[in-house]
Amino acid sequence: MLLVDGHNLIGRTPGLSLAREEASREQVLQRVAAAKGSGGERVVVVFDGNRPGSAKEKGFGGVKVVYAPAHGSADEEILRRVHVHNPRTVTVITSDRQLADRALGLGARWESCEAFWARLQKRRGSAKPAEEPVTDPDEVDEWLAAFGGPRGGEGGGHKI
Repeated sequence: MLLVDGHNLIGRTPGLSLAREEASREQVLQRVAAAKGSGGERVVVVFDGNRPGSAKEKGFGGVKVVYAPAHGSADEEILRRVHVHNPRTVTVITSDRQLADRALGLGARWESCEAFWARLQKRRGSAKPAEEPVTDPDEVDEWLAAFGGPRGGEGGGHKI
């Protein structure tokens, strides 16, 4: 499981800003959700502070979004979740050295926000659309003949 320190990630990522918190949070969640499919890991992004009128937890494209309780912090919520799960199966994403040291002390793994974002960018950049296969009509006829299908010139035909 990945536990992401959401506000720390925003503050450490070029092009994102806590001054544009809502837009930056949306961009982080979209990017993490898009990359999640290729990693298959369970991802929880934790932000500081309850949002008025919003649930403490919600989903976003397969990513769980958690807002720390008003009386707590995202750091405390992340460490609580490390305690609840097997720490060896958890990676904490933060560039807050104090949080990273505490998570490592509990047995979790750690990755900096900068390294994590670079990994997301790399996954995004490597996702190329599948190319259309080029099909030679003569080759199709050979395969159809070999496997008992109709040939192009014998009725039924085929479409390419």
